[in-house]
Amino acid sequence: MDSTARATLTPLRDLEPERLRRMREIALVATDVDGTLTRSGKLESAAVAAIRALVDAGVAVWPVSGRPAGEVMGLCRYLPGVVRGLAENGLLEVIPDRVPRWLGKPTDKARLRRVGELLNAEHGAGLEVVADDFCRLGDLAFERAGRGEDELLRLRAAAEAAGVHLIWSNVHVHLAEAIPDKGAAVLQLAGEVGIDPARIATVGDAPNDAGLFVGGRFGLTVGTADVGHQRAYFPSLPDVITGEREAAGFIELAEAILAARRG
Repeated sequence: MDSTARATLTPLRDLEPERLRRMREIALVATDVDGTLTRSGKLESAAVAAIRALVDAGVAVWPVSGRPAGEVMGLCRYLPGVVRGLAENGLLEVIPDRVPRWLGKPTDKARLRRVGELLNAEHGAGLEVVADDFCRLGDLAFERAGRGEDELLRLRAAAEAAGVHLIWSNVHVHLAEAIPDKGAAVLQLAGEVGIDPARIATVGDAPNDAGLFVGGRFGLTVGTADVGHQRAYFPSLPDVITGEREAAGFIELAEAILAARRG
């Protein structure tokens, strides 16, 4: 993407009228969790109410998270009207009361752990495995712990030299055997349950959400306001950006979809 395109982010409020009208056709919102459904690391009642309102209006909501399968299982069980989600950056489908299902080749976590140890020993990474590793099936995640993008890019280069991929969210650093692609996982599941990709809206906030923003995949791709200062780290930018950060951005999108359906 050229520098001009990278400099251009269309606000959701400025979406052209025809596309606003087409938002009434949205049947599914595939949403990141941390930094998109949460505010300051917490899931608040306003975001839960927005999910409930979407589901009541006939719009499915799928959490698509870097969180572990065990944690996404809990989200799917307790978020109102949510019946499935994707965990570990799209590695697994999660449905309450079912064993999580691999959406690709199972991961060799031992290999990823060896690369993490290499980054610590030879590159001074200081990476600390997340406490919820016990309920992760294939993803290896570390606490981001305030690391800036320059440091993360340095570690990404070292990880790639060792044959694995490194990506980050606003809370974690992930090692993966294949480049994580939440969007490809959403497309796979949508095809299985019969949802037209043109009727899917995606929303996220961080580089591990890049697959949700690939052009031509979905009817509408949305970044929260946090995408603005990270635009250099996305291969593709979303169609639009919300005016608000974190959960307030998700709520802004939900209200736009609901308004379109009422109109």
